[in-house]
Amino acid sequence: EGVTPRQLCDKYYAIHKEIYDWFGISTDIFGRTSAENHHTIVQDIFEDIKRNGYIIERDVEQAYCENDKKFLADRFVEGECPHCHFGNARGDQCDGCGKLLDPLELINPKCKVCGNAPLQKTSTHLFLDLAKLQPRLASWVEKQSVAGEWTENAITTTKAWLDRGLEPRAITRDLSWGVPVPGMPGKVFYVWFDAPLGYISITGQLAGTDWASWWQDPGNVRLYQFMAKDNIPFHTILFPATMLATGKDWTMLHHIDSTEYLQHEDGKFSKSRGIGLFGDDAVACGVPADVFRYYLLVNRPESADTIFSWKDLQEKLNKELLANIGNLVNRTLVFIQKYHDSTVTESVLDEKSANFFEYAIELETQITDLLERCKEKDAIRAIMALSTRCNQYFQEAEPWRTRTEDPAACTLAMFVLSNLIKDLAILLGPFLPTTSDRIFAQLGVTRKSWADLGNLSVKGKIGTPEPLFAKLEDKDLIVIKENLRKQPSGATAKELSVPANASTSRSNPGANAPSSGDTVSPSHIQLRAGKITAVEKHPKADKLYVETVDFGSETRTIVSGLVAHCTIDDLLGKTAVFVTNLKPAVLRGVESNGMILAAESADGNKFEVVFVDTVPGTVIEVASTPVGLSQITIDQFLTHTLAVTESIVQCDGKPLLCDGEPVTLSNVKDGKVR
Repeated sequence: EGVTPRQLCDKYYAIHKEIYDWFGISTDIFGRTSAENHHTIVQDIFEDIKRNGYIIERDVEQAYCENDKKFLADRFVEGECPHCHFGNARGDQCDGCGKLLDPLELINPKCKVCGNAPLQKTSTHLFLDLAKLQPRLASWVEKQSVAGEWTENAITTTKAWLDRGLEPRAITRDLSWGVPVPGMPGKVFYVWFDAPLGYISITGQLAGTDWASWWQDPGNVRLYQFMAKDNIPFHTILFPATMLATGKDWTMLHHIDSTEYLQHEDGKFSKSRGIGLFGDDAVACGVPADVFRYYLLVNRPESADTIFSWKDLQEKLNKELLANIGNLVNRTLVFIQKYHDSTVTESVLDEKSANFFEYAIELETQITDLLERCKEKDAIRAIMALSTRCNQYFQEAEPWRTRTEDPAACTLAMFVLSNLIKDLAILLGPFLPTTSDRIFAQLGVTRKSWADLGNLSVKGKIGTPEPLFAKLEDKDLIVIKENLRKQPSGATAKELSVPANASTSRSNPGANAPSSGDTVSPSHIQLRAGKITAVEKHPKADKLYVETVDFGSETRTIVSGLVAHCTIDDLLGKTAVFVTNLKPAVLRGVESNGMILAAESADGNKFEVVFVDTVPGTVIEVASTPVGLSQITIDQFLTHTLAVTESIVQCDGKPLLCDGEPVTLSNVKDGKVR
């Protein structure tokens, strides 16, 4: 961009801060690792590690651009991935298969700045001796992953690194921007050595010298960290190893809450390739921040990859936010405004309302426990379940009838509902902060704290009721998508206003599905890992099995012609790859909702089901290709070539990827997949 590194950081710091503010993301401090205290802390920690004998000095070959006269940072080298052969892999990591790389591994590497092929030059660098630290680190992981209830992918990823055996890892780079390495002019620390130490230095930017009371008091402080799975090893291997190497008593990671990936309906998120919806796009598109927050929470990829879909967001806004919580708050407060002079009158609970309130308090306790255990998705679902039950209570109370036939009962119902709406506003605070504030304002009360849950404190005059959410119509969605295609990032737009003639019609979920005669690209094929939990012979076909398959969020029945090749025991309990967006087909009286993948060698002598070692529901990607959402026919699926080449399962020449690794077979080296 023709600016200095600091100017670039200043620019994007401001942009990110503005986006976070719009999303309602608040921080105690939004700090930076360019601060002076960060340099001091990083260098002090490095000196401790060096003094303890965990630093190795080595000469290494690096990518050097003769044209630009500088060593190239990993991300300034691009080329073909040596593992999945994705053509635009970066020098640090491949977007196609997700594997961590060294720039010198790339096939036909190019300098990203000028496009010339870099040379290899020798440079002296420092390494953190992870191999020497492995016994202590492995012991710590073994205990802490259990005590801290780490997420499953964090445990699996960390143990895989340890099982392979740790090797010394370079912690220096030939750059001008960064934390200088003491005694080595022209060298700075590698970002994944110094960036995690920013957690410590930024605490210092907030708390001054008191930072040590947080970071050097493991008996009284617990560290919780949240991230996607690609950052797991930096926080469960490199950061803890760094702390252990100092020999000091640091506050170490207690719980890591790591997710799988959120994919976009058009493929893997990529800013450079224009795939996905990014923060500045979200600000510009007109959908309120709390709608995005809700959708991302209920669609959180906790145990398997999930997909951002505009149609799905529309459904969740219209049928969950608007029809559930929005409906409850509006109908209750409008009723109080219209028939009770905008006044909530304190009432004594009868047995029925007391039982209902007791149920609500019990559910609120469960929600609190879920949040304590970092079960965010379960917590927001439980909040919506409470809102659903409140809507049912409204219906059962029949206030439209009791306001004339039994006014006391009507007053009681409004008192109970107003106080439970207050509780919902409290519970929604961490999830939907703007919506929470609006509910409190409409109730006519100041913001309440978690300690106010279950208190019957709402009484007196309410504020002015107004709809919390606007219906997102199909025509609105078309405009949003078109504007996102046409408008530059960072454009501004009004948030959706409440349409005067809001209808209740359901959007068409199949609007983007390919017609039956279309040829589909691999982007229309959805492959997922499913665990076979039950297998039985088809009652009307000797060559068919009927399998019950667990896909994490759902269970399906799938019919497959594997009797001639596999026994029931060969399949039962195994996790295989399935096509999951095929239109249902009835096979000899049993509806099949998907198809298992299996391979046959070119000579026909070997047969192998495509099994994978992952959690049910994991999306199996076709390298660098979008994942399909719409249903397709078997004929559309078969227009593409699935094959095995050198033991790697491929679709139209691109490898299938499970958790970033190519899907491989052990028996069939070359052949077809069916």
